[in-house]
Amino acid sequence: MSLAIAWRAARAGGRSAVAAERAAIATEEYVKVEKQLRVEAQQPYVWVDIRPDETTGVLLNLVIGNSGPTIARNVRATIEPPFEAIPQLRDRVETAQDLLARGISSLPPGRTLVWPLGQGFNLLNNNGADLHKITIECDGPFGAVPAFTYALDLLDWKGHMDRPAGSIHELTRAVDRINDKLEWRRPNPRSDRSADVEGPEPKTESDPD
Repeated sequence: MSLAIAWRAARAGGRSAVAAERAAIATEEYVKVEKQLRVEAQQPYVWVDIRPDETTGVLLNLVIGNSGPTIARNVRATIEPPFEAIPQLRDRVETAQDLLARGISSLPPGRTLVWPLGQGFNLLNNNGADLHKITIECDGPFGAVPAFTYALDLLDWKGHMDRPAGSIHELTRAVDRINDKLEWRRPNPRSDRSADVEGPEPKTESDPD
């Protein structure tokens, strides 16, 4: 075998080795990404938010929930600075935020916990802080879920129009409208009874006995 042929064979073998090494690295990276995606898809997704009350449309509620597919354990949510509330609900809201900071033992998928803060027009017109930093930590089926922090600005609600979400509120209004129509169409019972209580017409002299 000539030196040229041997050199070409060695060069081809080197390229094959490099290609095989690159393929192995790509496969390893793919397996890592696939595993990470599988883990993330099974993690709980815990959030804290301020949401309007679905029944009244006037109250603002402090809400924590789990939108993920698995149970969140050791759920901790710190709110800095803490949310304020109207005087009648202040103790209750402070207790709720202390509970969130200490931790909730578990939060199943789809579960929400709600605490009323007060009327929106009172909360948005006070002199308290508007921007709040929320940090959430919890454990999932694979251990600790990475903590994440985000900002929640109450001024986002300023000027926002909210209506109660259907069901009871709209049903009540519909029933009231039906009752009004029925009252308008209902005959006057006095006019019906007047015809019944009137006696027979008086006889005239020409009428036979």
